[in-house]
Amino acid sequence: MVVSKGDSAFEVSIRAVDGEWEGKIVEHQISRVVPTVHLCHNWTSSAAAVAGVRRRWQRLFPEDLDEDMPDFQEACVALPDDDALPMPL
Repeated sequence: MVVSKGDSAFEVSIRAVDGEWEGKIVEHQISRVVPTVHLCHNWTSSAAAVAGVRRRWQRLFPEDLDEDMPDFQEACVALPDDDALPMPL
């Protein structure tokens, strides 16, 4: 999922990789050639990954209220070759 904030676009992804859940937040800004990686971490469950992405978002934007925070559950994707992992509800 992509979240626009100011002059930046944040690519947020949570996906199943090798039996774990990988969460990423990458900032793309037109004035920069290289994107900024704010988060790239693995967790053992999709719920833990969503919580971890949420915590990092709160650190990046402490002024945002909880109701203004994106629904990071939408960023969860299970890859076809990782059918053993359950999709989050």
